[in-house]
Amino acid sequence: MASDDSQDDSREGSPDGGPRRPRAKRAPPPPSGPEALQAAQDACLRLLRARARSTRELALALERRGFSEATRDEALERLRGWGYLDDARFARERAGALLSRGRLAPAAVLQRLEAQGVEGAAARAALGEASAEAGFDARSAARALLQKRRLLPGAAPLGPRDRARAARLLLGRGYSEDLVNELLGAGALDPPGGED
Repeated sequence: MASDDSQDDSREGSPDGGPRRPRAKRAPPPPSGPEALQAAQDACLRLLRARARSTRELALALERRGFSEATRDEALERLRGWGYLDDARFARERAGALLSRGRLAPAAVLQRLEAQGVEGAAARAALGEASAEAGFDARSAARALLQKRRLLPGAAPLGPRDRARAARLLLGRGYSEDLVNELLGAGALDPPGGED
């Protein structure tokens, strides 16, 4: 079919024949001068509106957007001064949220906090506070997780594959090997061998 200027070519090139999506526009370079600080602050506030973030997360976001180090530092300092940015509060709230869901053990929560840029000592302190506040019990949380996945040994013991699957689940969520062996039996961490 010959195309002329009066026909709509919006379906060409789309794998499903539907209209094409417009290409994502590249962000314009960050402003320079006094406007740069305001633009950096605005970018941070937009990110904070979506969810709480650590200082490191915001610094990386500003760096990706091309803001200078001096502008990043000044914007983050202002946000700290206004009370929008507090890594200790962020760590406590994040640790509490992760622990309250019961899907992660403290070791995995600590790893997540450190990955989000919370320093080790601050992350451990926040985890301790959140754990005490939530009354986190690793054994109960691990049992609940196994029960939810129908991997808790009951009247009938688990087969080797299910035991290995349950062990991998708990270890992946940060539970200790001792707790895994306690809940699933000694040898739960041994690879399943020759199942019929």
